[in-house]
Amino acid sequence: MDKADGFLTGGGELGALMRARNWSTSPLGSPQTWPQSLRSVVGLMLGSKFPMFVAWGPELGFLYNGAYAEVLGAKHPAALGARFFDIWSEIWPDISPLIDAAMAGEATYREDLPLRMRRRGFDEDTWFTFSYSPVRDESGEVSGMFCACHETTDRILAQRREAAETDRQRRMFEQAPGFICTLQAPEHVFNFVNHAYERLFGARNYVGRSARDCFPELEGQGFFELLDQVYASGRRHIAHGAQIRLRATPDGPEEDRILDFIYEPMSDPTGKVIGIFCEGHDVTETHRAQQAVRESEEDYRCAAELNPQVAWTAAPDGQLDRVAPRWREWTGTSGLDSTYAEGLHPDDVQRTFDVWGASVATGEPYDIVHRVRRLNGEHRWIRSRAFPRRNDQGQIVRWYGSTEDIHEQQVAEDHLRLMVLELNHRVKNSLATVQSIAVQTLRGAESSAEAREALLGRITALAAAHDILTREQWDGAGVGEVAHGVLDALTGDRDRLRVSGPVVRLDAKMALSLSMAFYELGSNALKYGALSGAQGQVTLDWTVEAHQLRLTWTEQRGPPVAQPTRRGFGSRLLERGLAAELAGEVRLRFDPGGLICTIRAALPEPAAIAP
Repeated sequence: MDKADGFLTGGGELGALMRARNWSTSPLGSPQTWPQSLRSVVGLMLGSKFPMFVAWGPELGFLYNGAYAEVLGAKHPAALGARFFDIWSEIWPDISPLIDAAMAGEATYREDLPLRMRRRGFDEDTWFTFSYSPVRDESGEVSGMFCACHETTDRILAQRREAAETDRQRRMFEQAPGFICTLQAPEHVFNFVNHAYERLFGARNYVGRSARDCFPELEGQGFFELLDQVYASGRRHIAHGAQIRLRATPDGPEEDRILDFIYEPMSDPTGKVIGIFCEGHDVTETHRAQQAVRESEEDYRCAAELNPQVAWTAAPDGQLDRVAPRWREWTGTSGLDSTYAEGLHPDDVQRTFDVWGASVATGEPYDIVHRVRRLNGEHRWIRSRAFPRRNDQGQIVRWYGSTEDIHEQQVAEDHLRLMVLELNHRVKNSLATVQSIAVQTLRGAESSAEAREALLGRITALAAAHDILTREQWDGAGVGEVAHGVLDALTGDRDRLRVSGPVVRLDAKMALSLSMAFYELGSNALKYGALSGAQGQVTLDWTVEAHQLRLTWTEQRGPPVAQPTRRGFGSRLLERGLAAELAGEVRLRFDPGGLICTIRAALPEPAAIAP
């Protein structure tokens, strides 16, 4: 290398490409003729790990470093020394005003600029943060421009997905009949409130403010302490008939309300409580109506008129002496004597008598959630409550009780708990899968660029499989769906992929495992195999034999294939990891005419198979 080319020393792959390139066809000419100002910028650029490029001369000859090569995608290395316009013609209308400004001596900066690029053979939406700076030659004239950039596509897309999911949850919560809010621990800052919440508690600009700031009138009523307790213990709290004094407006008068609500802790994958989910109902009017009935009528007739509840009374010793006719409509029994037990779920009989016996013995109010057996054989959740009426001496003279059907409410609470548990489980499993992929990829990568490309590809394959399973509500997916979902996203060319076989329904675990296998095979074919050339073809077919799935990946008309000297992460993933995941067998045959991969796996019982 001539001393005049010394500024190209190092620079990794790009430095080597610049030293070896024939510059006779480039508008830049030989590096030996480059002015010192351009050499200085190129030397600085090659030594940086940040994506950079410089465009020089009347035709804006293009030079860049190794980090920027990843931005170019398939346009590298042909872009080296080419004209700026020829490289990025598809985005020229978006960036040419910025280029003109830089060449006129004015630096420009853009943050998260959307650009529709064609760098892998297809158009894709991208976002970049970058600056264009003028570069002056020895005479002081602007002869080129310098750019340092950062691709923010992944962040923008992640934000959009998060916003879409948040919007979906928001719409779901807005349809809920009760009030809902979410609080972020430990200061209990509001993240979300629905319309029912604002109707009950007033519009107070909740989001981003703590509960103490929004509700100063609640200080000393125990609600803030209850939130702290749920956050510290990680245990939910269910309240029935909780009394609260609040203002409908910040400056309005205080009024008493009665609420039924649940505080459900929300945890991250490690089990740490990060927030609280609150759902409830304003039952003030119901409680006031019940209180008015009790105050105006001490006779059973008042309790019997409660609707749609079943009213009943009992003697001081706990023996039921009158039950509203609705109980017979529900169970076909009178509810008196031993028939009351006949109307309950067998598993709830003893518990019901134990709780009722304790109330009769202590005089404490009776409150239990149990199940009733309806005439049609259905078991529904009910809530039974009773309060004693005492004489002037404090002796119990009668018990007044009511039983209400709370089946929908109980099912909704159970469903909510299952949703929280399922969400924690899926997030934990997904993070564990991504962590395993990252560890194995970084361990086997020879460079940061290779690690980045492999890691992004494998996570993309995992995301494609997740998209399919999400559409199917995680009830499994077909082999063809998984293959097309991963391979179409990877290659963007269905004409060179032939996928055929019977309809076979896989469970979620098997679908995720095969998605990673299809990605490794497709990625290898694009880099080294049949899909690396224009004439190559890949066939993926499968059959079912003796309840065993047999898949065959065959590559044809690609470069000659030879047995590799070492096994990379992809091969290890297929031959060891995948075989273990599927409890089957994976074989790779490096036939000179093309790679052949055979996968055998036992199908779960039962599996949906159609010709």
